[in-house]
Amino acid sequence: MHLCVISPGYPTSRTIDFVFVDQLCRAIAERGIRVTVIAPQSITKSIFRNVPIVRRRSIIPVSDGKFITLYRPFYITLGNHNRLKRFNTKAFSKSVLRAFTIIRQKPDVCYGHFWSAAHSIFPIAKQNNIPLFVSSGEEVITHHLDYSKSEIRDIVGYVSGVISVSTNNKNENIEAGLVSEKNSIVVPNAIDTRLFHKKNKSELRQKYGYSDSDYIIAFVGQFTERKGAKRLSEALKLLNDRSIKALFMGAGGDIPDYEEILLHGTVPHDLLADYLNCADVFVLPTLNEGCSNAIIEAMACGLPIISSDLPFNYDILNMDNSIMLDPHDINAIANSIEYLKNNPTVRQEMSKNALSDASQLTLASRAKKVIEYLEAVIL
Repeated sequence: MHLCVISPGYPTSRTIDFVFVDQLCRAIAERGIRVTVIAPQSITKSIFRNVPIVRRRSIIPVSDGKFITLYRPFYITLGNHNRLKRFNTKAFSKSVLRAFTIIRQKPDVCYGHFWSAAHSIFPIAKQNNIPLFVSSGEEVITHHLDYSKSEIRDIVGYVSGVISVSTNNKNENIEAGLVSEKNSIVVPNAIDTRLFHKKNKSELRQKYGYSDSDYIIAFVGQFTERKGAKRLSEALKLLNDRSIKALFMGAGGDIPDYEEILLHGTVPHDLLADYLNCADVFVLPTLNEGCSNAIIEAMACGLPIISSDLPFNYDILNMDNSIMLDPHDINAIANSIEYLKNNPTVRQEMSKNALSDASQLTLASRAKKVIEYLEAVIL
């Protein structure tokens, strides 16, 4: 099978955007599937955000002679204003078309990562009679609002199947009229166990200069209202306990200002597991997700989770591996952090359960399920 994946982005030497797409593509390629990725790069963003401009075509070695062919055609964006959204979408789609036309061996399947990417390849897939699948992981499903009813009917009528990252995501797709129950499945996000696994906490704390006596909270995500970095910071200040330290790994304008922050800023993806393994608890009071990679990665490192009691978490979190709460409730966040600090036995049990649950959410397993679903539908 030759699989063509269309993605809104791809990681570079200095960025980790869409690293989960790269990880899944590698896992699929390792199973003997030929993988071609089209991930257009915005020249505008590269210039104004200092993002590296990469080669328009490159070969990414995977293992044992297997590889990914990556196309990164250029296009221009004109900002995030709603009036300019249509222009950006058309520019993205044209760049996808340019890349597709130079692929020597046309793919057997097109796989759009998110609805927007699937829509960009839809006319080409239909013209060439290539089955089209959608990987849906958006935190909120709004694609049906961006196109006319006839445009939505066209793509919905052609799409062969939708792979959602959570039951909540699948239900939102069904409610939006983008998919039916019979041609959709749920396959949660997954982790690369070669990177994310439990390590020696004491050794890593010594390596990074952290004290064994500290109680360390980890947060991974953008510093935004949605992710809740500031709410976590406020909860920590309420506790007024200088032995509670924090690792805020991310970036954004909603800056946490807790005094006992050990680390503040972005972390290279290959070092993220080290810092997670330095922590005692992972906290993410997020308001919306497709399925949080950050939570699964923290679970794979053996961290108890404090996060939102909302449907997008229900496929990966439960009362045995987490405390789920109202993400707006700063007092509840503070009380949960203090409760786990004062109850190491509970913390250890949650850690054990998190490791067990994360062991079922591996990239190899996810790649296998995705491939089996594609083959079952098209063969």
